[in-house]
Amino acid sequence: MLKKEVFSSINNQKILNSLRSRISASLMKINLTLNEGAFVFIVLFFLTFYIIIVPFGAGLDPSWQFAMNYAFEHGLIFGKDIIFTYGPLGFLATPGPMYLPLIFANPILILINSYMILSFIFLVKLSSNERTIKRYSGYLLTYILILILNDHNYVRSLDLDLIFTSLNLSFLFYRTKKSVYLLMSAPLLVLSFLYKFGTFAMCAAIYLICYSIAIRSRRFKLLLSYVLLIVLLFAPFYLYFFKNFSNLIDFTRGYLELSYGYFAASSSYPSIHKNAFAIVFLPIAFLTFYLIKNKEFRVFLVSLIPFFWLVAKYSFCIEGPWFSGFFTTVFLGFSIFTIIVSENKEIVPFLKRLILSWFIMLIFLISSNSIMPNYYSNLLGSISNSLDFKYFNVANLNAMTNNAKVQTAKNLEIDTLPEKIEGRIGRASVDTYPWESSLVFVNHLNWDPRPVFQSYTDYTPWLDSQNDTFLRSDRAPEYYIWYRSDNNPPFQSFRGGMLLNDDPKTVLDIFRNYSMIEREKRFTLLKRSTSYSISEPTIIGQSEASWNTWISVPISGSKKDIVLAKIYIKKNIFGLIKRILYKEEPIEIEYRDINGNIHKFRLLPDNAVEGVWISPLPAGINEKDYFMSAVPIESFRLTTQDQLLYSNKIKLVWGKIDVYNDRLIKLAH
Repeated sequence: MLKKEVFSSINNQKILNSLRSRISASLMKINLTLNEGAFVFIVLFFLTFYIIIVPFGAGLDPSWQFAMNYAFEHGLIFGKDIIFTYGPLGFLATPGPMYLPLIFANPILILINSYMILSFIFLVKLSSNERTIKRYSGYLLTYILILILNDHNYVRSLDLDLIFTSLNLSFLFYRTKKSVYLLMSAPLLVLSFLYKFGTFAMCAAIYLICYSIAIRSRRFKLLLSYVLLIVLLFAPFYLYFFKNFSNLIDFTRGYLELSYGYFAASSSYPSIHKNAFAIVFLPIAFLTFYLIKNKEFRVFLVSLIPFFWLVAKYSFCIEGPWFSGFFTTVFLGFSIFTIIVSENKEIVPFLKRLILSWFIMLIFLISSNSIMPNYYSNLLGSISNSLDFKYFNVANLNAMTNNAKVQTAKNLEIDTLPEKIEGRIGRASVDTYPWESSLVFVNHLNWDPRPVFQSYTDYTPWLDSQNDTFLRSDRAPEYYIWYRSDNNPPFQSFRGGMLLNDDPKTVLDIFRNYSMIEREKRFTLLKRSTSYSISEPTIIGQSEASWNTWISVPISGSKKDIVLAKIYIKKNIFGLIKRILYKEEPIEIEYRDINGNIHKFRLLPDNAVEGVWISPLPAGINEKDYFMSAVPIESFRLTTQDQLLYSNKIKLVWGKIDVYNDRLIKLAH
């Protein structure tokens, strides 16, 4: 009996020793793994740490960048006070020298960057074994990729950070099916929605395969937890930025309207390569990745087709350095992502295909003058900055802040109001037209913006109606500052449009309710008046026209009377498909005045149904006693490069507006 107990005790001791050694080995392995991950995180965090402070400036893009900072600083309500392509966190793209943006922006950006680093570490560890060349090269590639994504010389780094973090988490969930990776995506969806609709749409497209997997595997509890987490994370932002559900609905509707209208109002077709880049390069780029033999990766790649479509659609709408740079960075970033997750034997063949496709892309971009001239020098600069740790130097941070303030003052000298105009406004409410909102900052004005605060983004009738409702209400500002840019003819808008056709209802509301009281340099001050300067439009007839055919203008009454035409342009099925999948063909309107001169502008097709300004055509804004000089128009015609996308019959509904204020228009002869 004793012998049995002794042997039993010895056996138990052996088992305990065996278990202890196994547990110790497991704990040591976990500890090493955690230490590796923590060490890599700390190294990458310090190497990619950055602080961004962007000085405000004058012009088109700097004005919206200022507006996003101003909205956050002053607590403007989105969906009510502001409707724009960027959301309440839009100031994160370019945080400027304002109190609240300086406090909140960089901590949020550092948190997002840390989240991205963490997702890359998980990805590298999933795709490689410990202490292998692939593991170490994966971390090195991660470092290079983060530097490429964080290119702050162009306003796109946050977009790319959110996109590639989403890409990592989606692949991790796809490969492991672990719930934590899907739940980790919830904060990114909330942030991207509050930041920018285009980025939100791309991130959501990346997660489609995750939702599909969860539904097919009947993991409904996971999906419910995911939705509840999104709601909980979104709730405090909803209460602070939107206040009520109606504002959130209008904000979301505005997002959709801006996105839809953008691909008609802002599309461009450079003459050198037109559609060739998309037609030739996109299949080559897709094959570069699809020829990887790993079936699991191929399925994931195919699931990303909606994402790649959104990237291409966005990048090719306005073909230029910024947009080609966005596409180039996504393509390069996904190539590095592919190398990280691929097996060793696949990497060399993939690199050969990548070099070929990269060369083809550069040829197209160079031929169209769309490539960024400083792409590689900026990357080298980012590497240099990451190695000298300048952002950890408090003196450098103070210098950056002071430099941003000094540079802002220098940039905005051009927007300084004359003393007489500034004195007249005082602390009264004021808005600017068409888009130079930066002058609010330099002149310390009490800004009361119309919801769609830049004329060239007023793409659709619904957006225009938001401004119309605002300007007809008690919320309308006391003054308007009409800013004339020296860079364009006085009434030429963004992308060659005619300024008064950007937002037809908005501009008529301004003319109707405001009168010029002061003009100096490029500034015209308009004050809200109790008497109307113009009447409401009245219909005087309708007709039908064809493309590229001169249409006579029915002059009625005084030649100062304003003649409008509601123009109904119908797309056929091919035109509709092209608009949805790609972008709309630009439409132009040519005016022929009474002297036989031709004036050519781009036409916004969606807003044309609101009433296109036909006659008299504004020609100047320099008169002291008149708001504008204008020339009567005899006829006009509509042209497009591809009439096959539209119905040949164009419906016109003519309207007339009586001018009561003699100082509004001076007819030129």
